[in-house]
Amino acid sequence: MKVKVFTAQTMQEAMGQVKSELGRDAVILHTRRFKKGGLLGFGAKEMVEVMAAIDSVPVAASVEKKTLYPSHSFDSKYQSDYSNKTSELQTEIASMRTMLEQVLYKIPKGDNNNDLLIDLLIKNDVELKIAEDLLKNIPNQVRVSLNQPEVIRELLFERIVNCFQRVEGIDIPIVGSKAVAFIGPTGVGKTTTIAKLAAHFSINKGYKVAMITADTYRISAVEQLKTYSDIIGVPIEIVYSPDELKTALQRHQDKQLVLIDTAGRSPRNHYQLAELQAFLETAPHIETHLVLSATTKYKDALDIVRKFSVCSPHRFLFTKVDEASNIGTIINLIYQFPTSISYITNGQNVPDDIELANPQKLANLILRD
Repeated sequence: MKVKVFTAQTMQEAMGQVKSELGRDAVILHTRRFKKGGLLGFGAKEMVEVMAAIDSVPVAASVEKKTLYPSHSFDSKYQSDYSNKTSELQTEIASMRTMLEQVLYKIPKGDNNNDLLIDLLIKNDVELKIAEDLLKNIPNQVRVSLNQPEVIRELLFERIVNCFQRVEGIDIPIVGSKAVAFIGPTGVGKTTTIAKLAAHFSINKGYKVAMITADTYRISAVEQLKTYSDIIGVPIEIVYSPDELKTALQRHQDKQLVLIDTAGRSPRNHYQLAELQAFLETAPHIETHLVLSATTKYKDALDIVRKFSVCSPHRFLFTKVDEASNIGTIINLIYQFPTSISYITNGQNVPDDIELANPQKLANLILRD
């Protein structure tokens, strides 16, 4: 038996090396992830190691070399006929093997690793079509290891991570001011999220920050931001109209970051959405983040995104990840709308419970049992 260890940056690359060097009959013995390079653990690159093995002398090769009778027992005519029939038989067997493999790969349900992973994705509220698409062609990529569930799961993990590659937080310009508005339905946590970001950029990063609230429908929201404003030590303004927003932004041009809170809007109230759209169009340079709760059902979240699209949001921001039993809604939305994710919130603590979206962490949450 020939045993060899292959190293690559991704599981898919490692499996390609196995298939190229050992063939599709190879067996995966072990897989692991490790870090390579860097200094004292910093700057190290994550790598994948796969140990694979294959019989030194393939059975098919040894069978082909055997002859049932010595060559001198046939004359040339019978030798030719025997050779032709053998060739035809080998071709037919190869064709049957190919057909059988194609049938096996097309079976929609059965006792195999893909079905278990599809069930896991569906359990975590990933839509069936999206789950099937994520697993599409993985059997063809790892035919050498269909009996290795950890390999298929690792490849699926890498595909999910790739879905979340568009991560963009708030980028503070070197010169000038950045205005960011947070929009979304009621109850998703916009006000608390703004307080977390204000504290993060002001206290942790040392930037000059101001807050503006246009959520004059809820007295509690204004009072909540005023309280945070006093604690964090950043100015706050209340605006009632688009003109007042424009004036407030001009007044805070000396600030590096201005965070704007807006009133929660129902996705079914077209008048309120049109009002919000007109409010944001006052300053076209405003960056808009659509705030969504991870606890929202996918169909409802889909409706929210479609209705709030009139405001042309630049980012998705997901709150209450800690309260959600699963986060299938997040990957479903990213599949439907190729929009960047900015931040994830996972608690009520200000400013701690917010972080830039991490593709690896999101993938692990989607694949949790």
